[in-house]
Formats: sequence, structure tokens, C-alpha cells
Amino acid sequence: MADQGIPDIPDIQPQDGPSLSTVISEKLTESIANMDLLNTLQKMVATEPGDEESEVVRDKLRGVLAQFRDMSDEDKAEFAKKIKEGLASKLSLRLKNNEMLAGVEDAIREAVMTKLYMVAAAAFLILVLFVFFGYKLYKSIKEKEKKREEKKKAKQMKKKK
Repeated sequence: MADQGIPDIPDIQPQDGPSLSTVISEKLTESIANMDLLNTLQKMVATEPGDEESEVVRDKLRGVLAQFRDMSDEDKAEFAKKIKEGLASKLSLRLKNNEMLAGVEDAIREAVMTKLYMVAAAAFLILVLFVFFGYKLYKSIKEKEKKREEKKKAKQMKKKK
């Protein structure tokens, strides 16, 4: 196809910018860094358990919450920092290895490219219409000028006779 003077369109790979999982991971890390750990733990303990495993987790969280309240301010800050870092790293790792996000990213890229092609085709069509009608108008004006000149010459020839 390149031999005909039409350049090949390069295949866009996911590495061409920030990936969806990277962006989500960054925003999630930012949100986790800004969260109130004590309030979050209290909300998690207050939720209704769905099954036996959830009840076990709630009991463990109650214990963690009780220990957290007894800590000094420095220990609370250090504990919160470590919990937030651990949570952010685990979520980030899961997002990086998530194949569904890669599929979503490809689908979004494909949809955007399709829209861009449609817009380009519509713009090209409008340009062709403007050129076509502009040319018709130009021909019409030139034809009228030519007829006017012929009439003028015919009148001059009549006057000469």
C-alpha cells in the first residue's frame, strides 16, 4: 500500500501514553493517601456481614480498631502510613495485572479512532461539497460574464453598421 503513495497507518500500541490501569492506580493511590483511616475502619466494622468470612474479618477489624485507639499519635501516624502504602501497592499490583482493563483500554481506543475517522470523513465530505458548489458558482459567473461580453460585442457591431 505504501508503494501507491499512501502512507501506512501505524498500529497504536497501549504503550503510546498512560495506560488506563496506570491512571486508575495513580488516582487510587492519591485517594488512599487522603483517606481518614480511623473513619474508614469504623465504617467497615459497622457494615452488615454477608457471610461467615465477613464476620471473621469484622471481628479482626474490631481488634485492630481497639489497638489503633490505644496508640500514641506518632504510632497512629506510622500505622496509618504503612496501611495506606500496603493497600495502595496491593491495589496497584492487581490493576497492573488485570487483563480486563487492557481489553477496556483497547475498546476505548478503537471507539475513539472510529469516531475520529467518522469526523474526518464528514469534514472531507463537507470540503468536497464546498469545492463542488464553489466551482459551479465560478463557472456560472464566468458564463454570465462571457454572455455579457458577447452582448456588448453584438451591440457594438450593430452600432457600427
